[in-house]
Amino acid sequence: MAENNPSLFQRLQRLFSTDVIIRNVGGNQLKVIDVDRVQSSGNIEQNRRVDRFSRMYQNTPGFSYYHGQLHLATRLELFKDYEAMDTDSIISSALDVYADECTTKTETGDILVIKSPNERVQKVLHNLFYDILNVEFNLWPWTRNLLKYGDFFLKLNVAEKYGVIGVEPIAAYEMIREEEFDP
Repeated sequence: MAENNPSLFQRLQRLFSTDVIIRNVGGNQLKVIDVDRVQSSGNIEQNRRVDRFSRMYQNTPGFSYYHGQLHLATRLELFKDYEAMDTDSIISSALDVYADECTTKTETGDILVIKSPNERVQKVLHNLFYDILNVEFNLWPWTRNLLKYGDFFLKLNVAEKYGVIGVEPIAAYEMIREEEFDP
């Protein structure tokens, strides 16, 4: 009987057991609430500006003069330069202006316009971008980081039953290029 009719405590425990709450708001429409703000800040312990900057000065374990390692070292040096350039008020302001211009809202107040002859596709994409990925809040910092580093990566959180339920930004420092790798 308890399995078919869980108590209020069991339902609340299931609801808040993850960092993302998914609600079906009708039909195929989902509303995702990010209680730990993972989407806006990523993994807080690994995504702080100080931590990202200090990781640049750590030695790479097992460093050899392999082409991939040289590419990684050069890339990390460039990122150090980009971090230093961002402390300059003029360059920082220029990045802010570019990000502002890239994320300007339309006259109807939309930051992203979805056009499709299929109304169902429009509804699904609107739900994805506005309710799940929250582009109104997240697009500006994503754009600014793309402008700053030249690279920007997002990890989509996908649930088998619901599809995309969230997104986490990945620091450019954490991405490694692998060439000629075949599992």
